[in-house]
Amino acid sequence: MKRTADVIVIGGGIHGCSTALHLAMRGLKPLVIERDYAGRHASGVNAGGVRQLARHVAEVPLSVASMELWERIGDLVGDNCGFESHGQVLVAESEAELAQFRARVDDLRLRGYTHEELIDREELKRLVPAVSDDCPGGIASRRDGAADPFRTTQAFRRKAVELGATVIEGTSVTALSRRGGIWHVATSAGEFDAPVIVNAAGAWADRIAAAVGEPVPLEVMALI
Repeated sequence: MKRTADVIVIGGGIHGCSTALHLAMRGLKPLVIERDYAGRHASGVNAGGVRQLARHVAEVPLSVASMELWERIGDLVGDNCGFESHGQVLVAESEAELAQFRARVDDLRLRGYTHEELIDREELKRLVPAVSDDCPGGIASRRDGAADPFRTTQAFRRKAVELGATVIEGTSVTALSRRGGIWHVATSAGEFDAPVIVNAAGAWADRIAAAVGEPVPLEVMALI
């Protein structure tokens, strides 16, 4: 079987399904190829955090824009995705750490961002009653929250399909090549062609990138 698409998205996690949705919203016909099923791996089993708090400064514009989408996520995908906004707090365990937090908040203010708020000991205790009395304060991001990760991925998938995307699950990509401006994607279910491919393969993204001569190093890290 050989099929064509405007864009082939490799990986059916939240990034792949969101990419497909936004392409479909712009009138394109994307094809998502997923080795298992949408949300099977990290996108469906994470903590579901929706946060602006403590982002790397390079990520702040994206996280702030994303929060605007999350607060009307039902309009985008027809499902509230279990999203709840109760705020998040970053606790300072010493005066030195609180000074670092103060410098961060001041820097964000100079950049035009006000989502992070420096809080003192009293406000920290009010927000997190169980916190140690020795903690002098922290940073609060009051709009942050969490959503159901698997429900969210499935909602993006459904809306993308509704708008014209195709999702093929249980299909592995076995080879990639490019000839005459067209990408040829060999899979366990046949061959697919498109002028553009998007690598959204998550933990397997390095292998997809290596297949086209663009190695992207990935490192597995376990939290202790």
